[in-house]
Formats: sequence, structure tokens, C-alpha cells
Amino acid sequence: MLRVRRRPVKYARLEVRPDGTVVVTAPDGFDVDALIERHRGWLEGKLAEIEGLREIAESGFPINGEFYGVIHGRKPKVHERFKTVVLSPNPSDVLDCLKKILRRELLPLVDSYAHRMGVKYGKVYIRHQKSRWGSCSPRGNLNFNVRLIALPRELREYVVVHELAHLKHMNHSKAFWQLVERFYPDYKTARKELKKWWTIVELNPYWKWLARGEV
Repeated sequence: MLRVRRRPVKYARLEVRPDGTVVVTAPDGFDVDALIERHRGWLEGKLAEIEGLREIAESGFPINGEFYGVIHGRKPKVHERFKTVVLSPNPSDVLDCLKKILRRELLPLVDSYAHRMGVKYGKVYIRHQKSRWGSCSPRGNLNFNVRLIALPRELREYVVVHELAHLKHMNHSKAFWQLVERFYPDYKTARKELKKWWTIVELNPYWKWLARGEV
């Protein structure tokens, strides 16, 4: 599906959303068809990649980089030993359960890296965000997306390092990335993997249900 947004921008932008929607942002009078044609090869590659991730995303509930079997029951629970997730009828209850599990893991990780990086943080919030894995507020509070529970643990570790680095550099300057690299050398690979996992979560039917309350 193609979506064209006419905006007073200087340069046209082309992006492919996780659901496969192609979005073009361009000023009035801009030749969108010509832009699509110039980037046809890139677009076809991105759409093929999304289709491959869609098949993976539909194979279960993502937890710790794996896909757990789903059981429907009265009370939500994650059985790491048996690789299963119990989903109750209320999405809010499931999200609360996932937030508690994630918080138990993240807090020691945040404490450890904060000490090593020489930074002090405020409060830690676990929220269901639709646009980012985490953020750091000007007051030093850290926000982490409950979707992080889907990721392999090493990628969660990168997100923690990234947000803590913002306590010293509230930007993405060269100094910021040097600090990140010092504590997570393979950050470039992690960033690529995070994009892939964001698409997987967006395409996953269970996370869609959690986001919209729909089956």
C-alpha cells in the first residue's frame, strides 16, 4: 500500500513501515511516481525483508528473542522453562504481568551500568510505547518500553547503555556514540537488530492484540 503525505518539506522522504506500507512525504507538485521508480529495487528488497519477518513474527509470542507457545487462561504468566506464555482475556493484565517481569530484570542492569558509567538516574518507568524502545527525560528519568521483553537479553542491555549515556549527552553527538561504544562496542550491530525486532513486534498478532485490544 502506498501513502502520500504532502508537506512543506525541502526534500522528499521515502520510508517503508513495518506493516509494509510505503510512505512518501513530499511537497506539492513533487513527482512521487518518479521517486518510486528510482528506488524500486530498494523498495522491493525492503518489502521482501518484511514478508520474511512476518513469517517469523507469526510463529509465537516473542520473549527473550525466542518464540513461546501461547496458552489462553485466566491469569497471565510467562513460563520460561516450558517456553510458554499464558494470555488472559484482558490485555491490560497481560501488560502488567510483562512489565513486572521486565522491571525485575532491568533494574539490576540499570544499577550496574549506571555505576560503571558514572551516572545517576532518577526514576525508572516501564510503559507500553508505540514508537521507541526507551527514552531519557531532562530530569534524568528513564522510560523503557515493555516491548523490550521480546528482545534477546543482549539487545536489552544495549538499550540500557544507550539511555544511560543520554544522562551525559542529551543528543546523538560524536561524544555520545563514543560513550556508548565504550560500554557496548558492538552497538552498530545492535541498532540494526533493534530495527528488525521492532518490525517483528509490530507484525506479531499477540502484540497487535495487546496494542489494540483486538484478537
